[in-house]
Amino acid sequence: MSAGPVPKRVRKDPDARRAEILTMARQVFAASSYNDVGIAAVASAAQVSKGLVYRYFPDGRPELIVGVMTDLVAEFSQRLRQAANAPFSSQTRMEHLLGALFAFFAENPAAYRLLFRDPWMAREPAVEAAAIAVRVQLSAEIAGVMAGSGLPANDLMAASAGILGFALANVELCETEQIDPETAWRVSCRYATAFDGTAS
Repeated sequence: MSAGPVPKRVRKDPDARRAEILTMARQVFAASSYNDVGIAAVASAAQVSKGLVYRYFPDGRPELIVGVMTDLVAEFSQRLRQAANAPFSSQTRMEHLLGALFAFFAENPAAYRLLFRDPWMAREPAVEAAAIAVRVQLSAEIAGVMAGSGLPANDLMAASAGILGFALANVELCETEQIDPETAWRVSCRYATAFDGTAS
């Protein structure tokens, strides 16, 4: 008795396959730190061979984590932009932006580690460069809200980087349950709106 025709293996679109591997990598990196994850774990989660992972990510783990970080910060930036673009005073837009920042990390508990801790443990130049780019991009979102403050360009850059650093330090305090998110948000808003031009 014939077993019937063998089904043909479906070849996925390369972009779809790459996105699928990246999605699985994000899940694997979220569950364990960068240094504890190998290509084999990502391949297993994606149900593909290690060779296929390397086909799409020739530089291996560093390229995978940079891809994960890029996707995460794109989602994060979109959330911040939506919050900051409301037609309100600059103070209210800053409060919305910081609210979106705290909400993003509350909804994505591993995101803080993936964006701000693991890259420095990786000790990979490409990963460290990506981490710096993340901070620059997020600082730019904050600077956009402060654009009408009248601060000179260098002061604006320093202020937006400082606000981001202050808020991220409070995210870390929330993660370790030293303060509650409401307090972290409120204090971060007070700090951020102390700069000229952000108060209504």
